[in-house]
Amino acid sequence: MQLYGSTRSPFNRKVMIAVHELGLLASVRLQPVNVSLTTTDPELNKVHPLGQIPALLLADGRVLHDSLVICEYLDALTGAHRLIPPGEARWEVLSRHATGQALLETLVRLFSERRRTEDPVHPTYVGAFTAKFRRTLPTLEAQSHARDAQPDSFDLGDIAIGTALAYADFRFPALEWRSGHPALSAYYARICARPSMLATAPQ
Repeated sequence: MQLYGSTRSPFNRKVMIAVHELGLLASVRLQPVNVSLTTTDPELNKVHPLGQIPALLLADGRVLHDSLVICEYLDALTGAHRLIPPGEARWEVLSRHATGQALLETLVRLFSERRRTEDPVHPTYVGAFTAKFRRTLPTLEAQSHARDAQPDSFDLGDIAIGTALAYADFRFPALEWRSGHPALSAYYARICARPSMLATAPQ
């Protein structure tokens, strides 16, 4: 399997964390591509017309895209369902994943807004995106207490939330999200010690 992605993409990082956790490093080859909101890669366009990453090219020629779809496919491929459990537990994991994913998308939009050069940065957008991030932190703080009751558990919800917080550290250290959120800070430190998180840390 060939994974089109970028080491700078937090969505690609989600997939690579799953690859490490599921023991699929020998089965997935990363094909680095450089894309943005306005530019794409000719090779990527051949397999995915939208030119979005991550995109996973399977051996039979099919292409899966969107990090959730790819992670769920890889999890099912192993048969263990370690990242997305079956039954009622599935909805709790996917709900936490959705929170982490939405937080990550908000931070990426904030980063895109702050780096614009042709037009002035719109303070309304920056303020709205920052407020969304801060409003989410108390929810993550409360969830962290529950996750501490299962210190050996690591699922797709943890991957999404951990990736989002890492992206906040990487792009927006001035947000200082740890302040006033001790449980979330401890939870994040614990999951960041996992080999999969260390191996995929933003550079």
